[in-house]
Order: sequence, then C-alpha cells, then structure tokens
Amino acid sequence: MPILEIKSEQNEQGTALTSIQSVLAAFAIILIDLLGRAGLDKALALTGGPAVVALWAQLQSVVELVSTVALTGVLQGLTVLISQAGGPRAERGLLREALRLGLASSLAAALFAPLLGHWLTGGELDADLFWYAALSGCIMVVPATLSAYWLGKHRQQRMLGLALLTSSVLLLAAAGAWLGMSLRGLMLTQCLALLLIGGSIWRYLGKLSGDRAPASERKEYFDALVKFVPVGLAIGIMSPVSVLLVRGMLSGTLSWDEVGFIQALWRSTEWVTATAAGVLSLVFLPRLSSTRGSGQFNCEMTRTAVMVLIPSACLLLLIYLNQRAMLAALYDARFMVSDETAALFMLGSWVRIASWVFLFGLYAAHRTKLIVASEVLSLPLYALLLWLFADGMTLERTALLYLASYLVYLGFTALALMLPLRAQNTSAGTTRS
Repeated sequence: MPILEIKSEQNEQGTALTSIQSVLAAFAIILIDLLGRAGLDKALALTGGPAVVALWAQLQSVVELVSTVALTGVLQGLTVLISQAGGPRAERGLLREALRLGLASSLAAALFAPLLGHWLTGGELDADLFWYAALSGCIMVVPATLSAYWLGKHRQQRMLGLALLTSSVLLLAAAGAWLGMSLRGLMLTQCLALLLIGGSIWRYLGKLSGDRAPASERKEYFDALVKFVPVGLAIGIMSPVSVLLVRGMLSGTLSWDEVGFIQALWRSTEWVTATAAGVLSLVFLPRLSSTRGSGQFNCEMTRTAVMVLIPSACLLLLIYLNQRAMLAALYDARFMVSDETAALFMLGSWVRIASWVFLFGLYAAHRTKLIVASEVLSLPLYALLLWLFADGMTLERTALLYLASYLVYLGFTALALMLPLRAQNTSAGTTRS
C-alpha cells in the first residue's frame, strides 16, 4: 500500500473540514498582511513620495520572485498533499521533503533575480539592495513551509499566530520609514528580522519532521512534490519578472511618479484581490483538495465561485466609487488617477479573481502542466501588450491592457478545468448506462 493514500472520508465530508474559527483566522491572517503593507506604503509615500513607493515595490518584487518559486509550487503542493495524506508518517515525510525542495527552488532563483531586478529598474538603485531582497526571499520560505503544512491540516488558528510573528517585519520596516531610514536601511532591517524569525522556525521544523524516512519512502514523497516544481518556476518567475518588467517599461514611457500612481491603485485593489486570494488559498484549497475525484468537487467549485466573486464585485465597486479618497488615505493627495483608469483596473481585478477560482481548482486536481501553460497568459501577456502598444502610452491604456490580459487568462483557466471535468462526467454517465 502506498504511503500517500487518500483520506476517502474527507471526500464525503469535505464541507465539515472548515470551522467558523478557521475561517475567522483566515480572514485575520489576510487583514494583518494588508494592514502591514498599507502602513509601510503610507510611511514611504509621506517620507519619500510616489517614486520611492515604486522603487520599494521593485525591491519587493525580487523578494517575491525568490520566495514565490517555492510558495506557488512546492508549498502549494505540500498543502494539497497533506490534505490528502494517509497519516502522520506521510505528513512528516512530506514536510521534510517540501522544506528541502522549497529552499532549493528559491536558492536557484536567487542566483539570477538580483541581477535581473537591477537591470529592469534601470540602475535607479544599487545592485547590493537586490541581493538583500533575494536573501529575504530565501528566508521567507522557512515560515511559509510551516504555514503550508498547517494549512493542509486545517489549522488556520496556528497560522494566525505565525502571521502575527512574521508581520513584525513589516512593522519594523514601517517604523524605519517613518524615521526617514534609507531604502538600504529598510532592506537590512527586513533581512535581520527575517533571519531571527526564520532561525527559530527552522529548529521547530526539525523537531516536527522527526527522523528521516527510509529511502523508498523519501522517493515517493519527493516524486509527489516535484510535480509542483514546474508550477512554482512558472508562476514564481514569470509573474514577478513580468511585474518588474511592467514597472521598468512604464517608467520609460511614462515616469517613475506615474508608476507610483499605478502601484498605489494596484495596492488599493489588493484589499479585495489579496483577500480573495487568501480565502481561496486558506479556506477553499484544502476543501477542493479533499473532494478531488468525487462528485462533490463540482459543488465545491460552485460554492467557491459564489462566495468569492459576488463579495469581490461589491467591494471593488465600492473602491471605485471612493477611489480618490481611498488613494489619498492610503498614500496622500498627490496619488490620483482618472475615473476611466480606475474603472478599467477594478474590472480587470475582478476578472483576475475569477480566473483564480479556476486556478485553485487546477491545483486541487493536480493539473500542473495546465497551470504552467496558463501562466503565460496572465502577467507575461500584460507585459507583452504594454510593449506592443507602448507608443502614446497613458494610464488609461495600461488599465485597459490589464483587463484584456486577464480576460484571456480567465478563458484559458476555465476551459482547462471544466472541459476535462465534463469529459469525466460524460464517461461516468456512459459507464452507468
């Protein structure tokens, strides 16, 4: 019998997996992250202005490039497989292999990310700042591994405590920004804080994963997780690189100040998009994973779409109606965009959330090749469209192209998930007949 046997009882009782306390903890985790980022951006806007906000975002895109290679690949796979694992022995083995694979993936990305980030920023920042960003991204994999493990076991309350601990990094950076600390000082503060947190969690993970399993079992765990590595490489590299490229191109066709305005608009919509992504990851991914292969999967997909898309639409409309006041509150009165730009960007953000519903369905169904293929049609497509239509670029056009790219992405992810499901249902109906 394989070590990674599926827990069939979860397929029958998937709806019972997520308690009210777990849902509340998930929302608290999302809110903590959003508040920390908003406070840091506010401090940067008041002490440095739109250009500093944009340049800090470039540095953080390198952090995300290095860490997201593991987060969206191996660690998403860890959550899915822990939800489906047959017992504590398999869970410990998966945790051990996931930490090893996740760190290896991030270290590989860290070898080229700083050079790429420095080049795409046009030399506006010293190269060593991007190496600090890469180091931060590598360290972030350690607490993220523990968080992914707990998520697979539906222990969102424990994840909340970890989120409070890691949010202290944003708090320290925000305090440094208020005190007028340079970007170099902020990056050093971020690295040191993450080293202290990551070191303590590393020791805890060593105790949690226990002794090494026999070689045959380790190979099984490795083979199950390695299928998600291409997904992490695709999303973890293409998305942050595309964002770096987008800001770099817009700084040439517009200016760094206007890039700061777009970054502010992006951050204002993140109150909705990041919440939706967090709910999909922290609440619905374990549920979808637990119902994989059963008739309940389709019902869970419908439930996910309804519970995520309707509130998201209402909240994005509310932000649009108050976008000037919100940008001034989150940043300052200098941060302004036209109503047309805001409307197109809000609609593009909603379409982006809709595509994520199908994306997480593909994760739960282990359709990693389709996830890799679809990633080209999101932010990489947006960067390509900005390059093709660079002449006479305006903020309105950047928002329109953002909407267009995610309409294509939504169409692909929906077809990638639903067509195989329809074929399976048709085949099952024929067999019963």
